[in-house]
Amino acid sequence: MVHEGGAQVPGSTTVAKVRPFLRWAGGKRQLRRVLLEFLPSDIDSRTYREPFLGGGSLFFALQPEAAVLSDANEHLIRCYEFVRDQPSRVARYLQFHALRNSESYYYKVRDEYNVSHFSAAQAARFIYLNKTCFNGIFRVNTKGQFNVPYGWKESPAIPDKKELATVAVTLKNASLQASSFEKALKDSSRGDFIYLDPPYPPLNGTAYFTHYTSDRFSEQDQRTLATCIHGLDRSGCLFMISNADTPLIRRLYGKYQLVSLPVTRYLTCKSVRHKVKELVITNYEVEHACGTIALVRSK
Repeated sequence: MVHEGGAQVPGSTTVAKVRPFLRWAGGKRQLRRVLLEFLPSDIDSRTYREPFLGGGSLFFALQPEAAVLSDANEHLIRCYEFVRDQPSRVARYLQFHALRNSESYYYKVRDEYNVSHFSAAQAARFIYLNKTCFNGIFRVNTKGQFNVPYGWKESPAIPDKKELATVAVTLKNASLQASSFEKALKDSSRGDFIYLDPPYPPLNGTAYFTHYTSDRFSEQDQRTLATCIHGLDRSGCLFMISNADTPLIRRLYGKYQLVSLPVTRYLTCKSVRHKVKELVITNYEVEHACGTIALVRSK
C-alpha cells in the first residue's frame, strides 16, 4: 500500500508532509488518498511522469524518487522552477504581498504581473494571485494577460517560508518542462509510470471543468490524447488516468480497467456543487480495494 510521504527539510531530522501550494481547477487534493490506492505496487522503482501537472496533488502525496513534471501552462511551470531553485527569495516576496492583501492591492499586483518577466518576484506574484483570485482560476485574455478578478478572501492560505522550503526539497529530483502533452508523452520510456489528469470533457452542453481556462480541451484533444495513451500501452509504460465518466471517455478507453468514483465538483462559475462520477483508468490490475469508498468496476 502506498502512503502519503514527506520531504526531508534541510537541517532537520524530521520528515514533513508536503501538500500542494497552489489552488488549481480540477485539482485532485480531495482524491489524492484514494488515487494512491490505485498505484502499482512497484511504483517506487519507476520514473513518475505527469504531463498535466496543475496543482500536483498526487505528485506531492507520492513524492517519487525520480519525476518528470510538465504542463502546457508556462506560467505555472516557471513558478514551480523558482520555488524549487529559490524558495527563500520567493517566500520573502510572498510575505510582502500577504501583509498588504486587499482588493485594491490585488489589482495592483495583477497589473505588475502582466508586464513582468519570469523571476522569483514573478513567481511570488503568481502564488499571491492564485491564492487571492476568484476560485483559484488561471485565465488570460486574448493578449495573454491574466484577468481573473479578486476572490474576496479575507485570510488567504498563502504559503510561508517553511512550506516553500519543503516543496523545494520535494521538487529537487524533478525535471520540470513547459510543453504540450504530446511532446511530454513522446519522451516516455518502457517501464515509466504516467499519471494523466487532463481537462475534462463537458457533462452537458455548457458545463466544463475548464470553463475558465484560456483554451478548452476539445473532443479532438481527448481523442488525440487517447491515441497517445494507446501508444504508451504498446511501448510498455504503465499509466493511470483521471477523467469524467462519460460515454466518450468509456469508448476511448474501454479496453482498460475502468473504476467509477462518486465525487463532488464545482462545475460552473456560480460555485454550485454537483455530485458527478469520475473514472480512474489503468492499463494494469489494481491489487487492492480503495478504503471504504464504494467503487463500481466496469469493463
